[in-house]
Amino acid sequence: MKESIVKEIKEVSQRVYSSLGAGHEEAIYRDAMSVELQERGYTVKTEMPVEVKYQTSTGRNITVGMAKVDLYLEKGNAKFILELKAVAPFGEKANNRKEYAQLKKYLSSLGVDGLLINFPFPPKESKEPEIIGMD
Repeated sequence: MKESIVKEIKEVSQRVYSSLGAGHEEAIYRDAMSVELQERGYTVKTEMPVEVKYQTSTGRNITVGMAKVDLYLEKGNAKFILELKAVAPFGEKANNRKEYAQLKKYLSSLGVDGLLINFPFPPKESKEPEIIGMD
């Protein structure tokens, strides 16, 4: 199930980027992804709040803030988070980027799978979004 959902998310992101092109704000890509995924049977929540927890030296867990997940998806029993970006191409060291670390924190908090998707500007030669899994 996970592989087929990842494949479908990749197809959607490529369709959105191909249709809209490079240079839009992240929110434009987010909303287009949301519409396309809903048309494919996903339940989609945009800008879903996620609690940021802190464990004190005495072992008490407290909420110290809230973050927002770009897209939270559900289809059947599968749940996914998509963290979207519209920045310069990531290049070879994508897993050293702040966005990668941010998504890993969300995944840890919610116990779900996720992808980091960049709609790069300027566009890469391949004119495709960059998609990084959290394996």
